[in-house]
Amino acid sequence: MFRLLMLLSIGLFLSACQTDRDRAKQAGARLGEAAAKTAPPDLPSDCRKRERSGVYLGDPLDLALIKTDQALGRANSRIARCADWHDTYRQQFGGRGHQ
Repeated sequence: MFRLLMLLSIGLFLSACQTDRDRAKQAGARLGEAAAKTAPPDLPSDCRKRERSGVYLGDPLDLALIKTDQALGRANSRIARCADWHDTYRQQFGGRGHQ
């Protein structure tokens, strides 16, 4: 009887032991959960703006082309700024930005 009790208690105590690897995995999982719970920052308001060409019916074609080209330039600049913001955000959290 004593031997059976001894074997059961050894099994019970050994099952509670954790290795360093198990503790590291659990700590990593807890850190990951905590990081996932933090809300990402809002996009800059500039990134949500829409661009319009400002061309109206009856505008001369050369003026329409100039307005459209300027609107496209503004839109492309906005995209570049927002992409830079996103890349910076990703780098702060250990991710990779644009390569």
